Amino acid sequence: MVSSAVRSSLICGSTVRQYAVAAAAQSHSVPVPECKVLSNKITVAAYDNNSPITQVSIVFRVGSRNETYDTQGVMHHLRVMAGLSTSTASGFAITRNIQQLGGNLMTIIDRESIAYTLQITRNNIFDTLKFLECVATKQVFKPWELSDQLPRLQYELASVPETTLVLERVHKAAYRTGLGNSLYSSKHQLGKISTETLQHFTNSWFTAPKCAIVATGIPLSDLVAFGNNLEIGSEDAPNEASPYLGGEIRKETTSHLTNVAVVVEGVSLKNEQDALACAVLQRASGSGPRVKWGNSSSPLYKQVANVAGTDPFALSTFNASYSDSGLFGVVLCSTPNIAGSLIKASTKWLKSIKLSDSDIARGKAILKAEILDTADSEALLLENLQQQAITKGQVISTASLIANVEKVSASNVKSVADKLAKGKLSMAAVGNLKTVPYVDELK
Repeated sequence: MVSSAVRSSLICGSTVRQYAVAAAAQSHSVPVPECKVLSNKITVAAYDNNSPITQVSIVFRVGSRNETYDTQGVMHHLRVMAGLSTSTASGFAITRNIQQLGGNLMTIIDRESIAYTLQITRNNIFDTLKFLECVATKQVFKPWELSDQLPRLQYELASVPETTLVLERVHKAAYRTGLGNSLYSSKHQLGKISTETLQHFTNSWFTAPKCAIVATGIPLSDLVAFGNNLEIGSEDAPNEASPYLGGEIRKETTSHLTNVAVVVEGVSLKNEQDALACAVLQRASGSGPRVKWGNSSSPLYKQVANVAGTDPFALSTFNASYSDSGLFGVVLCSTPNIAGSLIKASTKWLKSIKLSDSDIARGKAILKAEILDTADSEALLLENLQQQAITKGQVISTASLIANVEKVSASNVKSVADKLAKGKLSMAAVGNLKTVPYVDELK
């Protein structure tokens, strides 16, 4: 298949001209994403972009925020248990049949969703959809299979990098419960999450009103037929509110580096205009260098670099928007000796964000470039459609999203920045903390 596509340039004569004419004629028909809510309350969204690889995801609007104190780590266990035995097929049968047809099955979780995704060639999709269905909706969680996964869980917990750990800890400091629940299981929970716990959790939360079937490379009509036959419950348990409270978590380690995150409450997805303005604000403030081995030209980086001198450090703004809240702040990594000075300088900037119109224009350009880059990646495009489907119940095209970014004005961004600057601080620090100040010293 690949070699045939590459050799197409060797075709000569009138055939090439006919292909060119056909391509020109087809270019006027630009595919657009389609969305529909079925009678069983399942949301179905498809983007038939004629891709040779079809991706189909069964997504549930449930994540670590839905865990209780006794069920912390359930989502981590569900991710690890994906693809094992179900009520209609064994783990071996699922793996063998998907791999025999050249497919790939993956599971991704976050604080508000879990997505089971099947990637396979377009001509084999209908032979494998039944395995995606059973993996997502017919789990049985056999006790011996669950115990077999404990070494993998232990390995994952032991290998979480400190840069990831500090983001998990800052969520815990900010929210304590709900959105503060980690994507990783606590070590004391290993061996305590039982078959009954997992089964009760999926039965309670994996229901039709919280479900979306999202796909690329397949018509909506085919997806509708699949969604109508999905057998899941019809209850709709509401999410508990996760209020921002603020706080601090510190973890001393033997690391030679210091990782710190300082945040305030950000913008939720309920207000789309403010959420886009906050996304522009992040890019304008500084989301890392845009050139490999280069430095950032952002206002935040310049202010902090003056304090750091010649010592190396890494710095980026952080923005996470959820259905009812969000976080915005600064994440940095440096040597212990300058960490305290960098944190104070970053917090000073966060409490009085100042951006010029040119900074905001640059932020909008970066955000639009990232959106277009996402559209060129099949996996990222699918993830974007997933989030739209489960949060808004509808999907829009890349062009529409770009148009919405264009509508964000400099005054919108500055207004959001002023609100963020008045927020209560939360902080997480991991590593060598000898110069790291406490959060109450950053007022």
